[in-house]
Amino acid sequence: MKQFTSLAAMSLLALLLLSACGLKDKSYATSPSLRALIGTTTGNVAFRPPEPPPAPVAPPADWELHFSLATFSRLENEQPSLQVVLQVRTHPGAGFEFWLLDEAGQAVARWSAGATTSYVGTVCFQLELARDGEAVPLGSGEHRAIVVFREFGGQVIAAREARVTGNAPRLEGTVPAPNSPVYREALACPKGS
Repeated sequence: MKQFTSLAAMSLLALLLLSACGLKDKSYATSPSLRALIGTTTGNVAFRPPEPPPAPVAPPADWELHFSLATFSRLENEQPSLQVVLQVRTHPGAGFEFWLLDEAGQAVARWSAGATTSYVGTVCFQLELARDGEAVPLGSGEHRAIVVFREFGGQVIAAREARVTGNAPRLEGTVPAPNSPVYREALACPKGS
């Protein structure tokens, strides 16, 4: 009996140690596909930017931009996020922008960064919407998103718009500070997305 108790205690201790270490939370892993496309996953973010978003523009013949999905989602740690999936064919040197619009068509946020490489394939990333008392000022109602590739002189190469699916989360908090990680880091999508 004593041997059984000792074995049970060791098993319980091992279980506690494993659960304390746990599986690594992958919520804040950055998007490998976006990094491959534009060389970075850290964006320049503007909330309620004064300029209007660009209108949709069909890509030139040697480019592709299929805006497959924008949906309100959650990271692995249950933090609210916006998940984006694109199918692209790009060439080097274009800037990348992601715009989120409210129900009135006003810009909630603009995320921009990087320079494109020659890339053909799927791009998937998530942007965290709230953390530590800061939250993207979503409002309510239907949201739309626009993906833009732009020459560094400002000319739009391609822009596609899509409705954001899912229900907008009710977020509370102040608008994220300039160096906040909220909405700044493009995070990896869950496996199977």
